[in-house]
Amino acid sequence: MARKLLVALGCFIALTFSIDTFSEPGFLSWFVSPTHSNCPQAVSASHPQFCQSFRAVAQCHCTESGLPAGMCRDMNTIYKRMLAVFGSQQKACAYQKDTQFQTCMDDWNCYLLGGRDSLGNLCSTTGKRCT
Repeated sequence: MARKLLVALGCFIALTFSIDTFSEPGFLSWFVSPTHSNCPQAVSASHPQFCQSFRAVAQCHCTESGLPAGMCRDMNTIYKRMLAVFGSQQKACAYQKDTQFQTCMDDWNCYLLGGRDSLGNLCSTTGKRCT
């Protein structure tokens, strides 16, 4: 099962990043729309319901980008895909237009790492990363 998934992922990456793909203008728009989406905004990273809210919003953006819902259930997979497409969290947050850059950075950092947001507030009121 894992081998089939790796082969499928390898084929997807090979097709995605072929020379023909880079010759098309705006190839990133095939993965993520830079314009405003129909997905809701997550609550503040310091809100007690942040983890559930951010997870729902990230999954919404993932499916809105055209991927099947089954590929958008795991947050680590969503994050890895984001890094594969954009190269870094910073570039992904700069590309999207649904929220401010720093809010995007705070949200991903709080979700993955916990701690405090850029304003010094505890992530999810506990400082713990989301699980």
